[in-house]
Amino acid sequence: MYRRSVRASFFLVLFLVFVGGIVRSTGAGMGCPDWPKCFGSWIPPTDVSQVPLSYYSHPLSSKEGVLIFNPVKTWTEYINRLIGVFIGFSLFVQMVFSFRSGVNTTSKMYSLAAFILVLFEGWLGAKVVATDLKPVVITIHLIGALLIAYSLLAALHYAQTEKPFLRINKLVKVPAVVFALLTVQFFLGAKVRGQVDVLFKKFNYAMRHEYISELDWAFYVHRSFSILVVAVLLYQLFQLGKKLPVAQYFDLLLPIISSFLLILSGVLLNYLSFPAYVQPFHLTLGFGIVCSQFWILLQAMTNHKVKYVVA
Repeated sequence: MYRRSVRASFFLVLFLVFVGGIVRSTGAGMGCPDWPKCFGSWIPPTDVSQVPLSYYSHPLSSKEGVLIFNPVKTWTEYINRLIGVFIGFSLFVQMVFSFRSGVNTTSKMYSLAAFILVLFEGWLGAKVVATDLKPVVITIHLIGALLIAYSLLAALHYAQTEKPFLRINKLVKVPAVVFALLTVQFFLGAKVRGQVDVLFKKFNYAMRHEYISELDWAFYVHRSFSILVVAVLLYQLFQLGKKLPVAQYFDLLLPIISSFLLILSGVLLNYLSFPAYVQPFHLTLGFGIVCSQFWILLQAMTNHKVKYVVA
């Protein structure tokens, strides 16, 4: 039961990252100018006539006295928040299960860490709204989600391994280097996303064909770095695959397959002028690749002969 709850929580976090990508790419981030309520209500308005008069002069919901209200964006953002609340309950449940089950202390501590981090994420969500979607705050918010995912993966791993101790050997170096490179690539992508967010506000989510010319070096490094990432992932498959049964190749193949899909989505973003429907997939794939590599690294570091345990 405990491991099922951890798996469910992890995939819910992944789903929330996808939904968050939809919120950002559609400009729905300020659909609710306050937090935790939306336009002062627990049930957001569906028509402009339902918006309280005080919001007509609210600095985050009006411009020059004109109310900024779009019911689709309002409900998109609010649903995103509701999913976040549901995940908070999910993480609480898996934490309770960890202390009621027979898993080791290491797993329990990671379950507790995930729950504490989701509380921090809730507080940070309020700051995202209060700062009017400041890119650096959004990036910190994304890092928080990544740390929650790492904590859940670690909790799951230590719940099913007999030796929850770090064992460093020469084969650990390969997944460690790959993880480091993927982390660099992930943060380069986060930097590009922050620049795109600024352009969204500058052009009011229009003129997407102008975005590429406005981006700096980070975009070009991020784009070219993807080739190196795929190369090291293939090298990892060659090095570690020799030590694994065929049935466990999927652990190593997943980040490779995801990387090719990620590159495809990047090509679409580049040549189709950042279509809103592609951005959430690009973000979620990048998030998932880093998480899958973290799982590989965990397995390598806690098994003397890189003996994998299928999740």
